[in-house]
Amino acid sequence: MNKNFKYFGIIWLVGFVLFNAITFLIPNEVFGVTRFDKSVFWIAYALISLSFIAQLITAYKFVKDDSLDKAFLNIPLLKTGYIAIIVSVIVGIVFMIFPVLPSWLGAIVCLLVAGYFVIACVNAGVVANLVSDIDKQVKTKTAFIRLAIVETESVMARATTEEIKLEIKKVYEALKYSDPMSNPALDDIEQEIDNGLKELKKAVMENNDKKVVEISITLLLNIKERNSKCKLLK
Repeated sequence: MNKNFKYFGIIWLVGFVLFNAITFLIPNEVFGVTRFDKSVFWIAYALISLSFIAQLITAYKFVKDDSLDKAFLNIPLLKTGYIAIIVSVIVGIVFMIFPVLPSWLGAIVCLLVAGYFVIACVNAGVVANLVSDIDKQVKTKTAFIRLAIVETESVMARATTEEIKLEIKKVYEALKYSDPMSNPALDDIEQEIDNGLKELKKAVMENNDKKVVEISITLLLNIKERNSKCKLLK
């Protein structure tokens, strides 16, 4: 059981117990009219209880530890649930203890409240999934540049002279300020950059300063070409 549902469950239980306690502790006869002998009372009671159960099941399904970030109509999901419980308790009690009021109307209101909570949860869940999918897509599309930057930092750390470090730093900064978003149309040039970084690493490990400079120049040109293609693809 997650933390948010635990708190929700406690409030739900208190609300449901209050509804039942007040409904049945109040005398059967109110204002000269009896309640318990009418079928509409028990039908309304069953429907209101059903609305409470629907809220609990919905919360169990949708209210999770990350639900504080989920909202419907700019109202946090948990807050919507708490409001639904409070409204159901008040409406349920009022229409159950005063027989002069149509109990079926109270049942309809409670069902509508429960329905609203279900819609809010489903909507918030759909939006959260869409945002999650977009985040995953963005991470995938920016993976090349992020990995290339990490690789360049690693290569730069292996450099044994300040001159070579400066050459590699040029590549690092070019990657750092490049457009992070990738595109299938950039696969070829990104493959060239990836191969260049591997060659650069090999040259650094071999202490081949001349080759390091040559590869760095080629990498800078390829990175520039990639940035130009990125602009054209937008």
